[in-house]
Amino acid sequence: MFSLLNKSDRNKREKDVPERPAYFIDLNLDQILEKVTADWGEEAEGLYEGFPENRETEEYRRAIYSDIKNSEVLSAMDGYYGSIKERRLFAERKEKAYETLQTQAWYLRETCAYVDALEKLKEELDKAALTSEGMKGLLSFINDCLSSESYLKLKEEAMALRTELASFRVLITYEKEKITITDGKGTGAFEEFLSGCFPDHGKNFINPFLDREVFSDLEEEIVSLYRKKHKDFFKRLDKFCKNYPEYMHEGISELEHEMVYYLAYAQFQKKMEERGFSFCTPKASEDKLMASGLYDLALALVNYEAGKEVVSNETYLGVDERFFVLTGPNQGGKTTYARSLGQLVYLSKLGLDVPAESAQVPYYSNLWTHFSVEESTETGRGKLMDELVRLKPIMEKEQHGAFVVINELFTTAANYDATIMGKRVLEHLIGINCKGIYVTHLIELASSYPEVVSIRANVDENLKQTYKIERDEAREISGTDRQAYKYGLTYEQLKERFNP
Repeated sequence: MFSLLNKSDRNKREKDVPERPAYFIDLNLDQILEKVTADWGEEAEGLYEGFPENRETEEYRRAIYSDIKNSEVLSAMDGYYGSIKERRLFAERKEKAYETLQTQAWYLRETCAYVDALEKLKEELDKAALTSEGMKGLLSFINDCLSSESYLKLKEEAMALRTELASFRVLITYEKEKITITDGKGTGAFEEFLSGCFPDHGKNFINPFLDREVFSDLEEEIVSLYRKKHKDFFKRLDKFCKNYPEYMHEGISELEHEMVYYLAYAQFQKKMEERGFSFCTPKASEDKLMASGLYDLALALVNYEAGKEVVSNETYLGVDERFFVLTGPNQGGKTTYARSLGQLVYLSKLGLDVPAESAQVPYYSNLWTHFSVEESTETGRGKLMDELVRLKPIMEKEQHGAFVVINELFTTAANYDATIMGKRVLEHLIGINCKGIYVTHLIELASSYPEVVSIRANVDENLKQTYKIERDEAREISGTDRQAYKYGLTYEQLKERFNP
């Protein structure tokens, strides 16, 4: 069965995720996904919580997303999803209806909305310049659906019934306190008829018969009349509803759910781009991790609301390089930079665009994070033990080729012990071909192995944080110098003050 999310087999789901991984909180992905799914409700729940099974499926999704971003395709998909909402509204009205005819009429409208939406989607996708295997597969699947004998029969009967139902007219005459109902003539909608009768009213008219779950006495009389005069129609309508208890083609329902995966993110991305934030399609790379104009997407959401600037950075991890070790002053943007790398890998693995001006991302088997947390009073283990417990699955599972983000491990241990443990963690991860970033205050780790790249959060000539992360040799943090400058106590400041 065809799927927009899985290349080879619809039944092959993403990797099992028994519970939300730690990286959702560590990388603030929960905040990002809350914004992505805000307008999509239950339809979007769980769609972004598991990675594709393999590299091919990642590329499959990436190509589909590139097609969907095309304005023609996005408009077609948005329009189709809008019709889904309309169809569901008809289904809700059907469930609320009390009279059998109402139920049947709403079901007919629901079915016709399904037919109209599929036909229009096919028509618009036929015109679009599709390039991805997935979107071409979707169009082929829709063509097969629309050419099937069962669909053609459903379409023919539904359209005929709708046309006949829409042609029904009544003439209601009120004279001498007596109402007479007879067959009427005319075309067009009831709202248009009312507007023609009262051209100077200046308001839009609505059809009252579409907004009630319970028939009025007048409506019951109208229905009774038509049941007597149009027995054949009501028999065919009843037969239609019984013959097609399920009108939807097998697989369409699941495809509609999968569409949300792309449409929700495309809508979110468009809003962010309108606010001035860059996104790009990451290029596949065998070994090099590169990004230009990379920023923390979660921080961008917060800073935009607060009217604050978001600082972007560059990143490059070469073929023979395995781990960044990031050092530098506190509040210098180290954790933000680490999060931006994790978000880059996460969104790339989902086959979606990433928050950067340009990027190349290799295939990583998985994503792991370990961020320093406050000591838990619930476990009674202490902070160091809690960190080791959380680190255990990363070290025990043979996560060959994963991307790992570590932020400030072993902060409660003595520097000597923390350095030894940190080196062993790096040694293990490098040994199983993992790549990643290790944020630390332990400058010795920056030169621990040939595969390690030292990067640093820098300050300007006034010792003020720039939030720029660059390749640089690790060195002791000059916190006292910054404090002295802040309060005007550096040698140069004192000299200027006393020697005007």
